[in-house]
Amino acid sequence: MESLKTRYGSGVNLLRECLTRLASDGLVIAEGQKGFHVASFSTKKMEELTRLRILLESNGAEQSFVNGDMEWESNLVAAHHKLEHVESKMRNNIEDNFMMWHRCDYEFHAALIGACDSELHMHYHRQIYDQFRQFVMMELRTNGFRGTHIIDEHQVILEAALNRDLPACVHALESHLGGFVERLREFGEQR
Repeated sequence: MESLKTRYGSGVNLLRECLTRLASDGLVIAEGQKGFHVASFSTKKMEELTRLRILLESNGAEQSFVNGDMEWESNLVAAHHKLEHVESKMRNNIEDNFMMWHRCDYEFHAALIGACDSELHMHYHRQIYDQFRQFVMMELRTNGFRGTHIIDEHQVILEAALNRDLPACVHALESHLGGFVERLREFGEQR
């Protein structure tokens, strides 16, 4: 706690409250009198998070295809444009652009399911997204940014969504999100 107090200039009570909230979201683990630590990595957890993200985003996209209007399409296109711009910068400098990329990536995936007409769906999608993001950060540190591959994957998702082609969109999401699991699994085998 002392190092966190110094680093963030906050009191122990505020830090404890923040860590408790992060623990309720599955981002850190609270251990009785021992304190808190970052949730540990496991391929099994990553596979479960990936399945949940695919399920939530596929179902959310399906509902958005039914409910979505021009406003939904415009939000999706705008979110993709921002993401594509930041991804082009990520190829040159991950550190300076990571937080912006993280925000823009979330905005794109949230825009995809943005017309699903369920606040609860959006809430749980955000929680799973944040847990999944921990593994993406590990993958970035291990393998670097995937460059044009990830840009192309987002483009395929966008095109399928604008065409309201659910099978193509689900396939694109499975390929995009499943790729993280495959790369982390390969890294685990190399260690």
